[in-house]
Amino acid sequence: MGDGKPAAFAYDEVAYPAPILSMLTPDRLGAAGAMHGWRAPRPQTASYLEIGCGDGYNLIGIGAVTPEGRHVGFDLSSAAAARGATIAAAAGLANVDIQAGDILDYPREGEKFDYIVSHGVYTWIPQHVRPALLELIGRRLAPGGVAYVSFDALPAAAPKAYIHDFLMRELAGVEGLEARSEKAVRLLAMLKRNQRPESRLAGQLDQLINDLPDFEPGYFFHDWLAEFYAPVSLDAFGAAAAEHGLVRAGDAAMYDMFVGDLDDEARATVEACGDDIVRRSELVFALRGAHVFRREMLVRADAPPPRLEWSEAVRSLSFGYSGTREPVEDEAGAGFRYTFGPSNFVIVRDAATIGVIDELLDAAPDERMFDQLADATGLPPDMLGAILLKLGTMALIDVHATPQRFVTAAGDYPRAGALIRSMLMNGEVAISLRHRRLVEENIVSRTLMALCDGTRSRDELAMAMAELFDMPIDRAKIDEALTYFARHRMLEA
Repeated sequence: MGDGKPAAFAYDEVAYPAPILSMLTPDRLGAAGAMHGWRAPRPQTASYLEIGCGDGYNLIGIGAVTPEGRHVGFDLSSAAAARGATIAAAAGLANVDIQAGDILDYPREGEKFDYIVSHGVYTWIPQHVRPALLELIGRRLAPGGVAYVSFDALPAAAPKAYIHDFLMRELAGVEGLEARSEKAVRLLAMLKRNQRPESRLAGQLDQLINDLPDFEPGYFFHDWLAEFYAPVSLDAFGAAAAEHGLVRAGDAAMYDMFVGDLDDEARATVEACGDDIVRRSELVFALRGAHVFRREMLVRADAPPPRLEWSEAVRSLSFGYSGTREPVEDEAGAGFRYTFGPSNFVIVRDAATIGVIDELLDAAPDERMFDQLADATGLPPDMLGAILLKLGTMALIDVHATPQRFVTAAGDYPRAGALIRSMLMNGEVAISLRHRRLVEENIVSRTLMALCDGTRSRDELAMAMAELFDMPIDRAKIDEALTYFARHRMLEA
């Protein structure tokens, strides 16, 4: 982005998969800030700028649940920006503004934004555009505001950088998504077959080849076969940000907050950092050494967010668990395996942590505030806070800075979010009221969702569906579907 029309044409010709990432929302950034000990701007009324917004799905999803906020985004791909603007307009989201634009040309003067995010851009743009990106953030970030910039980081990304450069050399002269991708896959297989046992590339190749079947073609093309790719060290990124009045304020994924997997000496070294977030983050990153992709929060050096005491911070948040629970028993003893998402799990044996997760599991999909959990579990505040911090930084539970807008039981006149109804009327993908990707391939379910606008009773929904599909629709089927919608956070009060 930011190198003129050739890059724009690449993204217009091969669309990048539209991500729906809860970590980019003011809700989750605000929660990450609280966990790091500072108060982010109020998410419900915040202004928000996304640089390199693609189709704008994140902006659209945020705008739907924060009608009092203003949400602006731009992307060099005019085709992507047009798709997003069409979706926002169809859903009636007047608080969302998506346009085509260039980092180099975007105005440096004007409205200050409480949140500015740029996801998956910094590492994949020309070197001369990177300072412009950070300059834009520094000039347009409001006092007390929070910026988010993600990038591939050294030294963990060094093997990926070497593989990328190898592919670029070997693909010279090969044109088109299909041809370049097919040859790249063959080259990767050849690389893997010929690695010696001591190879430092083997691990990255194994992971890449294992993940390839799950990649969308556009993702592989733009991430691994991008014209520009140059990861940076944390120090180099921090120094570049500082030139524009920005300082690092912690990892948005909160990886730098969890030290439970470190040995005693390492934990003591990290804890000795105290409130020095930058030093702590660098230490944890070095001690683990495994994170290629960084999600860095930045604040203004001259006007950072106010500090927040831990006891106040944790009481301002809500917590949710959407995973599963199954008993396990091995040589270490009996316990429970809690799984959240495709790869996050933990085996828990201590009664206090089991009690906290089970309380969240029993409440799901409802969320619980800190004081509710304290009352339900009977745990001392310090112990409960430590458990929630551990689970949150392991990404086993969701941590939110805003109350839930969804309802977990359909009312007499069920109403789905306007954005969800609009998106499912026109396609199979929607965004839940907690900013999660929803895929509904069944036309019957999509039609029912579109009818849930709060004006029809359950019996009227059954009659409308029967008329539309010219077949009997049992009221029990409607109730069953509504229960499913509610569990997936699609219905509002």
